[in-house]
Amino acid sequence: MILSNTPGDMMFDTSTAMPEDMMPKLPAALKGPLAWSGADFEDEEKYTLQLRDEDTEEIDAALQSFKSLGLDGNEVDQDNFRLPNLGARLAQCAQVIHEQHGFFVLRGLGGSEYSVEDSITIYLGIASYIADQRGFQDRKGNVLSHIINSKLWKVPVEERHGIHSSQALPYHNDMGCDVLALQVRDMAEKGGYTYLSSVTTAFNELLSEAPWAAKALLTPDWPVQISGRGAKCYLAPALAIHDGRLMASMDPNRFGPHPSSGPTDIPPLTATQLSALERISKAAYRSELRLHLKTGDLLFFNNWALLHRRDSYTDSDETSRHMVRLWLRNSKLGWSVPESMLPPWYAAYGDNGVRDRLYPLFPMPDYTVPKYSAGSAAFVIEDSDASEDEDVLP
Repeated sequence: MILSNTPGDMMFDTSTAMPEDMMPKLPAALKGPLAWSGADFEDEEKYTLQLRDEDTEEIDAALQSFKSLGLDGNEVDQDNFRLPNLGARLAQCAQVIHEQHGFFVLRGLGGSEYSVEDSITIYLGIASYIADQRGFQDRKGNVLSHIINSKLWKVPVEERHGIHSSQALPYHNDMGCDVLALQVRDMAEKGGYTYLSSVTTAFNELLSEAPWAAKALLTPDWPVQISGRGAKCYLAPALAIHDGRLMASMDPNRFGPHPSSGPTDIPPLTATQLSALERISKAAYRSELRLHLKTGDLLFFNNWALLHRRDSYTDSDETSRHMVRLWLRNSKLGWSVPESMLPPWYAAYGDNGVRDRLYPLFPMPDYTVPKYSAGSAAFVIEDSDASEDEDVLP
């Protein structure tokens, strides 16, 4: 699936050393609006779009108009979810994501004023003003995914993917995603904060303090496994400078062979690569921004330009921390993707053979343990021989 959509299949011989002419040259310190620190955003108003009464009235009117058309969730767009006034402000927020500091929070929808179906429709309608394309998040065709540690699941938490637990997740990208969106359906009783950090700021620290780590992250020799049986990988950089922009495609848990693959030719990460990941993660921690999200909030951010992580958390007896995720792309403002980072991008936005686009309103009632899973963000290993009930990504 993914291989048929990647130039030259993107397969590399991992047994040979990196040619000298492929070794990256380090730039000078990078400047611009993406070179920020969390201290720059101590005032939430700098990144929050607070809805006014007239905005919520406009959203309610758009919702009722859409429902009268008898359309399904996949058809929600700007043409049938009309926001003539708020839409202009959302267009400015799309510019912020792609050309300024890279993120914003929309606040004011509340958490209990709408049915689940209506809240998802509103989420999709607002998101259509940020980006017009919605990416697949698994090979089954799910466009919405639920990040939750559900109380209904009987599978032991240690057998689940990290996003379906209450454990902390390290700094990473959702590899292949342009704009990552999260709808906050419920917050944890304690912990579970979401953090953002500028890749540019962290990289600049490495240029100054550990240039060897910056060079290692730019070198296109990081093995990313893309299949389970017959374990295959492609080689890519963790960071790339493309069209004058620093871009990250970095999930520590996606690099190297997956433990379930058994004996494989996929190389493990080198000591230098492991140290480089540790250095950029520590740099990201030092300049991070902790978001104080509330139930009903919508978060949108540039997934190429920002790393994100979360704290471990504790749920109450009645509720569970619950985020609903979209992977988006703005066809006009979206960044050009370097060839070395295209495989997961094609899986999300390309012609990957998935016919149906699914929008589940609730998490799966029964948890299926994926045979091959990797990554902090999603199930990301494709296996053409996997059975239909195995929840794995292309």
